[in-house]
Amino acid sequence: MCKKLICLFSIVLVLSLAGRGWSGVSNPNPPDGALLDDTWANLSWQPGAKAASFDVYLGDNLDDVKNGTGGTFRGKQTLPYFVVGFPGYPYPDGLVPGTTYYWRVDELQTDGTTVHKGGVWSFGVPAKTARAPKPADGAQFIDPTNLTLTWTPGFRAKLHTVYFGDDFDVVSNAAGGIPQGVASYKPSEVKSEKVYYWRVDEFDSAATYKGNIWAFTTPGAVGNPQPANAAADVQTTAKLSWTPATNAASHQVYLGTDKEAVRTATTASPEYKGSKAIGDTILDPGKLAWHSTYYWRVDAVYSTGTVKGLVWSFTTADFLAVDDFESYNDVDPPNPASNRIFDKWIDGFATPTTNGALVGNNLPPYAERTVIHGGVQSMPYSYDNNLKTSEATMTLVYPRDWTESDVNTLTLWFRGNKNNAAERMYIALNGSAVVYNDNPKASQISIWTGWNTNLKAFADQGVNLKSVNTVTIGFGTKNSPAASGSGKVHFDDIRLATAAVPVGKILLLDEDFEGVVLGTSVEESAGTKDVWTDTPPPGWKVDESGVPGVGNRATDGVTEWAGWAFANKDWWASVAGDQRRTEFTLGQGTVAIADPDEWDDSDHPAGYNVAIDSYDTWLSTSPIDISGCTAGTVQLEFSSSWRPEYDNDYHQTATITASFNGSEPVEVLRWESDSASRNYKADNSTNETITVNVDNPAWATSVVLTFGLFDAGNDWWWAVDNIKVTGLPK
Repeated sequence: MCKKLICLFSIVLVLSLAGRGWSGVSNPNPPDGALLDDTWANLSWQPGAKAASFDVYLGDNLDDVKNGTGGTFRGKQTLPYFVVGFPGYPYPDGLVPGTTYYWRVDELQTDGTTVHKGGVWSFGVPAKTARAPKPADGAQFIDPTNLTLTWTPGFRAKLHTVYFGDDFDVVSNAAGGIPQGVASYKPSEVKSEKVYYWRVDEFDSAATYKGNIWAFTTPGAVGNPQPANAAADVQTTAKLSWTPATNAASHQVYLGTDKEAVRTATTASPEYKGSKAIGDTILDPGKLAWHSTYYWRVDAVYSTGTVKGLVWSFTTADFLAVDDFESYNDVDPPNPASNRIFDKWIDGFATPTTNGALVGNNLPPYAERTVIHGGVQSMPYSYDNNLKTSEATMTLVYPRDWTESDVNTLTLWFRGNKNNAAERMYIALNGSAVVYNDNPKASQISIWTGWNTNLKAFADQGVNLKSVNTVTIGFGTKNSPAASGSGKVHFDDIRLATAAVPVGKILLLDEDFEGVVLGTSVEESAGTKDVWTDTPPPGWKVDESGVPGVGNRATDGVTEWAGWAFANKDWWASVAGDQRRTEFTLGQGTVAIADPDEWDDSDHPAGYNVAIDSYDTWLSTSPIDISGCTAGTVQLEFSSSWRPEYDNDYHQTATITASFNGSEPVEVLRWESDSASRNYKADNSTNETITVNVDNPAWATSVVLTFGLFDAGNDWWWAVDNIKVTGLPK
């Protein structure tokens, strides 16, 4: 056995003795998604506390590994490591460069019956060809001044041969270049208003591997394609446009569904779509095919010759866009370019006594540019149903024929807020045919959620689907105003398709701590009302038993911060002297706080020594029902303010663990304050949105998440807010 195998085996055996107290494997090595620098690997993992044996699955097909098919089962074993790429092991001839491998480890518990199915991890071996060019392939308007080309060498490449020029075929067919030992190249002459091609061949001491052809343009060349290069979901009625070459006399346009045919096309080819004079930079290709990939090219024509343009691509959609809210702008009338969202979606602004809807923002940007489902804009919609209903109506220009391409489903995406009044939400066509959302509290769903409606529901109410004139989004019961509430919902991506789309994630938990009743401060600015409590939301638990002196206000440090607490964020920042706490702008109102820095500002037990008696506290959610979620899809999202400190005494550490069905907790996040740690979380993390994959196993029906801050002393803090748990439905 080779020395490095013996060494790695020893490391794994030592690590296996330090198993953590949870069920199921974790901490894959190599890390999930890693690229290896060798053709063999020693795969290892952290076993659960009650592991008896492991079933290992490995292969280059994700679905086979996930399902345990296709010969991916590699056997049962008791040790937490697995060798690949050596004779006598899987892939005896070595792992193949340019291949991604997937692996999974199921854990059998000591009771002999319980199996914890593992998640699928991956690793890869780089290809032998060059990759990651800079400038990137297809880059536009690259400054030719002092340009240096770089790339990531192929696997085990020793020498590199570069070919560069302004003719694709010449670069593609070139041979006999001079190899070099560095992965960079400085062209001798690069001009403006040109398209350049380059290729890197790699040599690994045994063979030469021809590289791909990469291309870029310099300033003044044809560019800025619309649709953007590689754009998806382009409508079949789209027009193509571009920025002309600076000094060209005209432009020639090519379009087709075969990339190579478009690249090599001439004016005699069927892909040729005509010449465009200066000032004309738009091509109307007519109706494009449904859900198809197109390639196109714009050449610049000069008196001295023609410069071939880059080949761009786009893919047409498999739906008709009723409104994606991307076209609206902030230009006010009388400017003819004005296209404000509330001028197209007519709300209750002019009729406030009967219509409580208001669309858009009062000041630019009129459309929403932060809370979006797709693209860069959505529609903010405020409703007020006090003795009225709320409606916003758009008159259609296209599409009006809702039978085109056999569409049968209307999909609308919306996102509400838990603090909204619960109101019925409806869609109406042609002012009369109404369909209500099945969830009477849809306005309170605070994640993007798809709403599918079969068009037959409108046709059954007399709507001629070949002639749809208006679409209305409403809240309340149409034509039946009543005393009710208000709120704000965002809408995006209204589409027609041939089938219902997945509605998105299920919202399993939504906690912003605004329901926590705050009381009077005890020691921090003592006597201030409505600012602090250590009582968590119903069903949640705070464990402060690891805080030195807890239970005795004379020696528990600053009482408010003796463990996780809930406080008005602005008050907390003020009484603590700020120290960057105000940077937590994602946190609003009441937030959950573990603040060992403020806690340390008052008396501790006699003989207290932070080096041996640290500040440890945990905040746990109530059990969250995940029974309706597909395995591996549960996610945690929260707003976070983390400021660490580390020296000989202070080792501030944070974890989030998940306990499924009451089992031993699994660590799903770890932050450490030691900059040498692979889990280091830096001091610039005071205002972030964090997303964590909880990786729920198939057998789990509930989960408790625990936020822990420990090994702390006079450190800084961790504050969290806006906790959401979601999962994809089964």
